Amino acid sequence: MDHVFASGAAAGPPSAPATPSIGYPTAGDPAGGTPPTKPGAYWFYQITEELRGVIVAAGLTPNHLAVNQLTLAIQSLIQSGQRAVIVDAAVFAPGVTNGKAVYWDSANTRFALAVADGSAAQSAVGVADVTNAKVYAFGLAVGLLSGLTPGARYYLDGTTAGAITTTAPANVVAMGIAKSATDILIDVDAAGAAGSTLTGALYWFPGSSAPTGFVKANGALLSRTTYAALWAYAQASGNLAASDGAWVAGQFSPGDGATTFRIPDVRGEFLRGWDDGRGVDTGRAIGSAQADDLKSHTHTVPIANSGPGASNASGYYTNASNTTTSATGGTETRPRNLAVLGCIKY
Repeated sequence: MDHVFASGAAAGPPSAPATPSIGYPTAGDPAGGTPPTKPGAYWFYQITEELRGVIVAAGLTPNHLAVNQLTLAIQSLIQSGQRAVIVDAAVFAPGVTNGKAVYWDSANTRFALAVADGSAAQSAVGVADVTNAKVYAFGLAVGLLSGLTPGARYYLDGTTAGAITTTAPANVVAMGIAKSATDILIDVDAAGAAGSTLTGALYWFPGSSAPTGFVKANGALLSRTTYAALWAYAQASGNLAASDGAWVAGQFSPGDGATTFRIPDVRGEFLRGWDDGRGVDTGRAIGSAQADDLKSHTHTVPIANSGPGASNASGYYTNASNTTTSATGGTETRPRNLAVLGCIKY
């Protein structure tokens, strides 16, 4: 909305009516000679300025060709009340358009397209609003994107500059969570995930399904592309089996050697901290499995002797044979426990 009309516009605003008609509009009464209400130029001026004022207050530039600016302005003002961080008067590099992820290019003093490639360009600041010279660095970026999946977490793409994706790349830069198909809650976190949860972290949940951002730690084969960040972690973990055939439940494996990899399987297992040189549980590699066991110990078993006399000399005898106790217990050795779901952050 702006000061644009089909014809007859004046250079300045109209004056208020000297004797205004205060009340409510009517359609008039031709039979009784009552004319209908005339809004007048000042009424149109008031309405235009009220609406235009909301748009300007939100930091938007009035545009008579746009028909959604009032909506965007209201959303932006609400967002500002939610402690959104917005960079104003932003200068952008060529090729940056609305909705693109950007970083601060200090060499050229402008915002350029960000990409998660391990370089300075992955230091993402937020989402660009080129139309209004703004960068949404934190909070709700409204109407700048399309085709988002509500509730999905988005990351800076690892190959296409300025793009975001639901698949975390090897160099993980989390951008935020989609609120709707066109709105995203920006929360840039170069560490890689919500709540500073790092890729590869093992969590336990009291539920039967893995939460968003996690997969069940069930020894499954996963796609190296779909779970690129977790595959990158597996390769750097020091716990990658030489082949899928050599894999044990506590390890990652290279899967088929080309497109898949296998994750650890913690189902039904108790976990033990890796000794790592302490000397308590020596001789074990990270991720190795250990069978159940009981520490070596003895039991005292009383044996009743009997005979005609009180000593060997008078006929006393000794039972020198081995004696075993009756079996007791179940099928395994275990402490008291709860069954929970083990999951891995990807």
